[in-house]
Amino acid sequence: MVTAVPYYGIISCFCNTPAGYNAFTHPGVNERFCRVFTAWHKYLTSTASTNVIHDGAGGWLGTAALNAMVQSAGGTPDQDTFDNFFICDTSDPHYRFKSYDRLFIRELKAVHHAMVYPDNPAIVNSTCSSTVHMLYYNLKKTDRFWIKNTPYSLNHILAEDELVDTFVNRTLIQAMLGSLDYHHWRSPMNGSVVKTHLISGATHPNPPPTYYAACLDDDHKDLDAEEPVGLMCFVGVGLGEVSTCNIVINEGQELKKGDELGQFHFGGSTHCLIFRPGVTAMLIDQDGQPLEGSKVRVGKDILIATKLP
Repeated sequence: MVTAVPYYGIISCFCNTPAGYNAFTHPGVNERFCRVFTAWHKYLTSTASTNVIHDGAGGWLGTAALNAMVQSAGGTPDQDTFDNFFICDTSDPHYRFKSYDRLFIRELKAVHHAMVYPDNPAIVNSTCSSTVHMLYYNLKKTDRFWIKNTPYSLNHILAEDELVDTFVNRTLIQAMLGSLDYHHWRSPMNGSVVKTHLISGATHPNPPPTYYAACLDDDHKDLDAEEPVGLMCFVGVGLGEVSTCNIVINEGQELKKGDELGQFHFGGSTHCLIFRPGVTAMLIDQDGQPLEGSKVRVGKDILIATKLP
């Protein structure tokens, strides 16, 4: 099954060009895209969008779509059913998803987002179901490294937050979500929330939001995890159309591994974990295969952290 993000599919070939950058960062263009995406947002959260949630040809409840969602969640389509993995009601024509967005952020049953080694503070778990892209070392405050094919510095990723210096010269792991993946974020560690911050658009902190490369929202939140990890940062980056980050935690809140942090709505699609100086994070191979390029389910053990002497 092939899935795509409709509006971004139209403009993607123009985005990553000098002319595209000039066009899509123009305030007038952004303002007009904002109107389009606001209307699209309204539709995707309405009951009218359930017209694609059916078991007919091309419907999201058709066999091909259900199997693809189950497989993306780690199941085997010829053995596992959609309702074995996700909370739903198969007696309802739309499985009780009241809009396309509710289907998109469908919730896994608890057994399928359980944390591996929930009480081991040295094990960092996967925050999202995603494909691990790369582990970056020696992050610079102002530098170029690639997130979603766009150069960002650590200072830009964290929107010049006062805690930026905390993460300079350390490590970042990035992973990508596909459109069929589980789009909830879950805490990778036990700890407490230090700060949350929603950043709107590809340029910040100045409004209006920029829809260049169809980016709408990204956000970051800092987590003071148990030793040896200590202060770390989770960054969610929205992709395409009205892809929106929804934070469901509060500053000062105590977290256990697996507690929900928030969700991506309408799209993904990449997230990062950033670690402080004094901590070494090493990738954990998956069944003998390198972690980079591997698909990992939410809750899987992906990193082991050690504190430098």
